[in-house]
Amino acid sequence: MSAVAPQLDPTLTGRELPGDTTTITGFESAIADHALLAPNADGKTAHPLWFLVLALRGMGISVDELCDLAQKQHDDTLLFGTCEINQTKPLIVGATYRTAARITETGRRSTRDGSILDSVTVDVRLFDETGAEAGSVISVYLFKRGIRS
Repeated sequence: MSAVAPQLDPTLTGRELPGDTTTITGFESAIADHALLAPNADGKTAHPLWFLVLALRGMGISVDELCDLAQKQHDDTLLFGTCEINQTKPLIVGATYRTAARITETGRRSTRDGSILDSVTVDVRLFDETGAEAGSVISVYLFKRGIRS
């Protein structure tokens, strides 16, 4: 007999995460440009993929800690759902960005195969060294729940 996974903690919605600061170093930017085959890399402007990197680093908690908040068990699967990048200005190599992060929404639905799929939406705002917003990344993390006994 299988039991239903417990509901996500309702207090997760609206929870502020610690946020962080990250510097886009020239070395890391060059590695990313090479890996992404960025033909127009100038060494001054970071590839837009850095918004995702800053969002992951900028939650202020690890992905494992996010999984703990979502009560992920060993038989659950973490999936990356959707990602919305809102870029208001280019990211600069060598600049340090501060992030503010919070969980904006949680949800639960059933999939076509009858599995339970929980979601946690995290909104990470990026600010440059002057305090101006450089953009935001809204990511949805999905937790496909395994069979509970």
